[in-house]
Amino acid sequence: MSFSLRTHKLAILATALMAATAACTSGPVRPTAPLSSSGQRPDPMRPPRPGEPLPSAPVSDVYAESRNAYQPRHLGNNQQASLKRIAVLLPFSSTNAEVRKQVMGIYNGIQMALFQVGATDIVLLPRDATSADPQVIAGITEDVIRDGAVAVIGPVFAQQVAAVAAEAAEVRAPVLAFSTDLSAIGQGAYLVSLTPASEVKRIVEWAARDGVTRFAMFGPDNANTRAIEVALRQEAAARSGAVVAVSYYTQGNSSPQAEARTIARAIEAENNAYPGKVAVLIPEAGVQLRSVGALLRSIANVTPREVRFIGTGQWNDPDIWRETGLYGGAFPAPDPQAVADFDARYQATFGEAPPRLASFGYDAGALAATLAGAERLDAAMIQRPQGWGGVNGLFRFLPDGSTERALAIMQLQNQGGVKQVSPPAQTFDSGS
Repeated sequence: MSFSLRTHKLAILATALMAATAACTSGPVRPTAPLSSSGQRPDPMRPPRPGEPLPSAPVSDVYAESRNAYQPRHLGNNQQASLKRIAVLLPFSSTNAEVRKQVMGIYNGIQMALFQVGATDIVLLPRDATSADPQVIAGITEDVIRDGAVAVIGPVFAQQVAAVAAEAAEVRAPVLAFSTDLSAIGQGAYLVSLTPASEVKRIVEWAARDGVTRFAMFGPDNANTRAIEVALRQEAAARSGAVVAVSYYTQGNSSPQAEARTIARAIEAENNAYPGKVAVLIPEAGVQLRSVGALLRSIANVTPREVRFIGTGQWNDPDIWRETGLYGGAFPAPDPQAVADFDARYQATFGEAPPRLASFGYDAGALAATLAGAERLDAAMIQRPQGWGGVNGLFRFLPDGSTERALAIMQLQNQGGVKQVSPPAQTFDSGS
C-alpha cells in the first residue's frame, strides 16, 4: 500500500473510530476536553479578563473553500462546508521501531481526543514527516496547509519544527509539536511535550520550599543535560539559591570515577557547611542512574539521607523505584491518577498499554479540536494565562512557545514504589 493511500485511510479513520468507540464505550468517562483552571469549558466569546492578552489575528481560512481543500467523499456538501481540518505531521514510516510505536501512540491519542471532545466537524490530515531534510518537511507542510489545515499537530523532531512553523505561518496556523528541545519554539510553534525546563522548575521549587539552598548536578555530557544545567542555575537563582558544583562525564560511562570523586567531595564540603540544605540533581535513567548513584555513595558520604537526591522525569520508571540506594530521592511527574485513568481508557480502546507519548497526543488533539471548533486558534486564546487541563495535568503556553506544567513531586519509598509528596497545582497564578 502506498503511503498516500495509507494517509487517506488514516484521515477517514478518525471519523470511523468515533463511531466505533461510541458503540462500545460504556460507563462514565472523565472530562477530556481541555478545561480551564476553574473546571469549566472555555468560553471563547467572553471578553478577556484583566491581565489577559487581547485576541490576536485569527487563523486564515483562505484555503478552506478552495479547490485545494481536502473534502472527504463520505461527507455530504452541508457537512463539508463546516469542516475544520487539522494536519498531523508524524514520522509514520520511520525505520526505528520505537519511533513508530510512539508515533502510533500519539495518533491513537489524537483520535481518542476527537471522539471524547465530540469533534464531529474535525477531519485529520495525516502526513508522513519522516524525512530529515527541512525542504522536504517544508513542502509537506505547504501541501497540507493548501489542503485547508487550520492547525498542525507535530512534528516530533526539533530540527523539523522551524520548517513546519514557517509554512504554517502563511495562514497563522498554530503548530503543536512534541519535541523537548526549547530551540524548537517560536514562530507560532508550541511544545506540547514535557520539557526538562518544566521539570527542573518544579523540582527546584519543591526542594527550595523544603529548605534546600545549595544545588549540585552530576550528569552525562550531552545537549539535554547542558540545557538542564541552564534551567537549574536559573531556577536556583530565582529562589536565592546557588549551584555550587557541576560535573559531567562521558555519556554511557557507567563508572566515571574521577568525575564522581570531584563532585562528591564538593557536595560533602557543602553539606558540612550547610547541613540539610544541599541537593544533587542526577538527570539520568535506568541502569545508568543506579550505577552513578551507587558511585556517589561509595566515594563519599553522599546519600539520600545526608544529601537530597533529585531527578527529572527520567526517574519515572518502576525499575528505578526498586533501587534501595535511591530511596528518599524525588522527581517531578504528571498527576499519577490522571495518567492511570488515561492508560485504562487507552487500553480499553486499543487493546494495549499506551506508549509514553500517547497522552501528549491526546492533549494536543483535544486542545486543537476544541479551539478549532470554537474558531479561536489565535495566539491570545492559546496562551490564556489560566492555562488548559489535560491528561498530563494543568498546562499553559508561554509567549515564547514554551510550556509551563503543573507537576506532582514523587518520592521513592523504603518499601519500594513511590509516594506523592507534593500534589500538582490546580491553578496558575495570574501574575506568574
